[in-house]
Amino acid sequence: MVRGAKILTKTLYIIYIGMVLFLCLYKFSSTGIDLGKYFLGIRLDRYVHFLMFLPYPPVTWLTFRFSSRFRFLSRYAIALTLVSGLIFAGMTELLQSWLTPTRQGDILDFAADSAAIISGTAAVAFAGHPFVRLIDTLFKK
Repeated sequence: MVRGAKILTKTLYIIYIGMVLFLCLYKFSSTGIDLGKYFLGIRLDRYVHFLMFLPYPPVTWLTFRFSSRFRFLSRYAIALTLVSGLIFAGMTELLQSWLTPTRQGDILDFAADSAAIISGTAAVAFAGHPFVRLIDTLFKK
């Protein structure tokens, strides 16, 4: 993979983690956004959690697989992506309970986060390598 792409994956990873932490810890009550309503029997908050954690697997897999000097990380990138994603999702829920007086951790939010991480990891396991090969051929031309 091209050196610029390695820097891009690391930068994307840092920005993504920062954005998720911001979204999990920011007090949205002053914005007028109401995520307590339901759509198809599921609270809107769960959809937001799913969409917020869906990019985690591809961004993390690319970082583990191509930006690390440690062979262990690149060899077990899929498994590490899944495990680290579930840990990260759990930590965001705990941090909401510990650090913010207006937000609280919720097991159903964690379930939505986990569903996104499992779905994204499955997609990366299935299509990750062919996608990277395609990008490599585009950069080489």
